[in-house]
Amino acid sequence: MKKFITVLCAFAFASASLSAQNVDTVKVSKHGNDTIVVIVKDERAKKHVVRNVKSGVENREKSPYMVNVGYKRGYRANIELSSVLTQQLGIASSHGFSFGNGLYVGGGVGFAAEFIPDFDAVPAYYVPVFADVKYSFMKTLATPYVSLKGGMVADITNKGLKTFVNPAVGVDIARFSISVGYEYQLGFWGHNNGVNNHKATVGVAYTF
Repeated sequence: MKKFITVLCAFAFASASLSAQNVDTVKVSKHGNDTIVVIVKDERAKKHVVRNVKSGVENREKSPYMVNVGYKRGYRANIELSSVLTQQLGIASSHGFSFGNGLYVGGGVGFAAEFIPDFDAVPAYYVPVFADVKYSFMKTLATPYVSLKGGMVADITNKGLKTFVNPAVGVDIARFSISVGYEYQLGFWGHNNGVNNHKATVGVAYTF
């Protein structure tokens, strides 16, 4: 009878915590003589908390920000800093949809500046507009991936247009990505008409 009253009181205490602490699930279990477990959801920290009522000890799970977001279905966006050797620096943002199985499809726009080694030369500025496809291989925190970007680049300094394709391989680490790739560009109008370029690229991105 005494044990029954103890469990009943503990359950009442846990139920009261529901309204005070936004408890998702209450689980009462007996280990030995006294262990009562309450599983609560801490909205402020966006983490799950496992609390032992008697001891007051809490164990926190990993934050949702420390998982591979490529396997979460829904809208995704990122921002990426890229470089072509030491001559060109760029920033771009891609927005699209993650299908929940590692596949992401989207599109984006960016801005890049090319610095010519000749100090008298004026830097050239570019605006790329592109489609973006990416596939992450695993659900783990760190996972390899392949990606393909393709679209058009406007040379706003010298007045020209060119198409480009950029396959790449990389690694996702939580919300960060590191990649290396190969970019082929083919000019078709204005200053870039008939000019083609082959470039090695590196990039670092953050996914929101």
